[in-house]
Amino acid sequence: MRSLRIVISLILLSAVSIAFQGCVSGFRAASSGVTTKANFLIGNLSPRTTFSTEEVICFYVSVTWNDVNQEPGWEEVAWNWYNDGKLVGHRENDRAFFRGAPNTRHLFQPASALGAGHIKAECLINGNQIAVAEFDIK
Repeated sequence: MRSLRIVISLILLSAVSIAFQGCVSGFRAASSGVTTKANFLIGNLSPRTTFSTEEVICFYVSVTWNDVNQEPGWEEVAWNWYNDGKLVGHRENDRAFFRGAPNTRHLFQPASALGAGHIKAECLINGNQIAVAEFDIK
């Protein structure tokens, strides 16, 4: 009977620790920017302000949080792209796993899909905006 209590106690303790795994606060961008996919893939994170419609844009965000000793686990990440104030792109990842800060997130977007104009891109975690980038597509 005693071993059954121990097993039940361990199961309950595991359930509680899983429930509190995502209780991390203070998500913010340590750095962010936009560059081309080609630059990102070779590690060149120099931000750009102008793109051609033939390029693939990479919006990258280095995410950190208040207590970097905690592991946030699964979080919801959303990306919005606006052309002259009109929403032209949206992507959600409701199962993004965060482990270790800073944690870099990125999204590739063909410039042709956004269209020529002034673009504003934003990254949200759990509905809170953590990074914004503005640039032009010509």
